Amino acid sequence: MYDLVSIGDVKLDVFISLDQCLQKCNLKEKKVSFDFGEKISVEVLDQQTAGSAPNVATALSRMNFKTAVISNMGQDQTYLQAQRDLSNEGVDTRFITPHKGEKSAFSAVLTLQGEKTILVSYILKQYKLPKRLSTKWLFVSEMGNGYDKLFKQVIKFMKKGETKLAFNPGNKQIADLKPELYDLIAVTDVLFVNVGEGREILKSKKIGVPQMAKRLFKMGPSEVIITDARNGAYGYDGKTLWKIPMFPAKRVEATGAGDSFAAAYLGARLHGKGVEEGLIWGAINSAEVVQHVGPVPGLLTHTEILSRIKKNKSYRPTAL
Repeated sequence: MYDLVSIGDVKLDVFISLDQCLQKCNLKEKKVSFDFGEKISVEVLDQQTAGSAPNVATALSRMNFKTAVISNMGQDQTYLQAQRDLSNEGVDTRFITPHKGEKSAFSAVLTLQGEKTILVSYILKQYKLPKRLSTKWLFVSEMGNGYDKLFKQVIKFMKKGETKLAFNPGNKQIADLKPELYDLIAVTDVLFVNVGEGREILKSKKIGVPQMAKRLFKMGPSEVIITDARNGAYGYDGKTLWKIPMFPAKRVEATGAGDSFAAAYLGARLHGKGVEEGLIWGAINSAEVVQHVGPVPGLLTHTEILSRIKKNKSYRPTAL
């Protein structure tokens, strides 16, 4: 049996720094603009196998959990690299299916002064759950078209009562807001969203976090986790809303911060910890990730997380 199996696109992330072109970039109201047709000099920082599904599986594998990824990819170099990278991290890749003639998903991550904008593509292949899948947790994340049929399969799978479900809706699912999205939320054990995603799901642009947590909880999840970038994160279990500040860190690049938070939170849950401890584990893991380029290099082991907790005993969430 696996500890966690994640589902979603595996892609190649290319990290492009815009810091060298500040003189040509107009920074105003959190927007970056430059003249159309202009040639902009940039720096390619790195390229990595990425995506919420592999990020979470890799993070938990580093914490000594048994993980696997369910994904569709093109039969290309990105697929070969993903096979190598994930296998080296101890992640089972048997459920990653290559498709001849297809191109794997791809992201261009534009970074500027520690923040990011991601240009992302998805693979357009139908996802299916493997037969006789046995796992303690299922993590459903971003993917392209055809996800609605998979969501129905997952809902049916969850009725067996043998697996817990963690759900982090992707851009496509939130843009579409199909009934299947809300149906899957209804059977979710832990729902992960950021503030912007929560507002989109609730169709309310101005709702605050306390009310957001309560309304999302009423949709069915047992726990609602809301991340809010530099403002920290929140956890709600239907009784108490907890807030934890951002763990101190020098931000270099923020890709994968949410995935690393979710993975460590689930790692705490797999160790029998509650919402409070889960928030601590998640915040510590994500703080290390943002100090590196990309979602993987900064991921912590179980021992490293416990060591940081021991050294920072006063770092605790507060009840609102």
